[in-house]
Amino acid sequence: MNKIEVVHHMESIKCPLCDSDKSITRYTIPDSLLGIPGLFVLVECAECGLLYQNPRPTRESIGYYYPPEYNIYISPPWSNPNLLQKILHLYGIKKRWNFVLRHAPKRIGKRRILDIGCATGVFLAAGDDSWQKIGVELSPQAAEQARYLFGLHVYTGMLEQAPLVGQKFDVITLWDVLEHLHDPLASLAYIRELLSPDGVCIIRVPNLSSWEAQFCGRYWGGLEQPRHLFIPDDRTIEQMLSRAGFSIIESASLGGTYHVFMQSWKFWLRQHQYTGWKFKIALRLLDNIIVRAILFPITWLVDRKFNKGSITTIAVKSL
Repeated sequence: MNKIEVVHHMESIKCPLCDSDKSITRYTIPDSLLGIPGLFVLVECAECGLLYQNPRPTRESIGYYYPPEYNIYISPPWSNPNLLQKILHLYGIKKRWNFVLRHAPKRIGKRRILDIGCATGVFLAAGDDSWQKIGVELSPQAAEQARYLFGLHVYTGMLEQAPLVGQKFDVITLWDVLEHLHDPLASLAYIRELLSPDGVCIIRVPNLSSWEAQFCGRYWGGLEQPRHLFIPDDRTIEQMLSRAGFSIIESASLGGTYHVFMQSWKFWLRQHQYTGWKFKIALRLLDNIIVRAILFPITWLVDRKFNKGSITTIAVKSL
């Protein structure tokens, strides 16, 4: 599939949350992460307020925007030569598992966890052997790496393609995945069927109502076009889960302010045509251990006092 063909494989849609066809254009932006050619339009639903991409790549063409160099398809954090990034990545994985263990139902024997969009399996692999771990991953390369590195049971393809019908899981996780799905309500309804009666679904999504989103505007890292097909806020994610038959029992934020700020800084640089050595030098002006140490008191305070760049929700089946 060449670039010219892909550009034309776009579809116009109604709001994926409320099905309204009334919207207001908010942003027209490029792919600021990978630099794949094209401009992508984000609109705000006039009825429910959801921000979503319209037109958007079709299911058949979206794979073009997930090349092997996509940054989630990475090696295990312990192989990262950057000590700071290694520490932060390992800490982030530990926080995720602590979150899972705090909310997972108690069981005698092994509990079952399904990680949707498991990438190279680093999160699943960090859990202990008291769990039966299953992953689903769209990228064949990432799924194969998860199997090769960790011996994980990972299905390749979309969630609905995996042979999971009739199975039940105590925990289902979607870390930065839901916003990539073409039909989030249908996927959530299917996830609900896969949950055990007392199971929990843990979902992390970008938070459009965060201070970072308001401050950074079109350069905010959470917009990430064209892979983020919609970007919720705390209100619209609650509406989406409710319509799919879930109730939120807790909301938190496991994402760090510094990481979001650095992603937004990258987006600003790319949208201002910084490339090559200029991009690397400009990025290093802020993305280094000295600046992080200087900013630590500010980011620490912001992380605890303000609405941050991502929302992690713990949802259970509605009665």
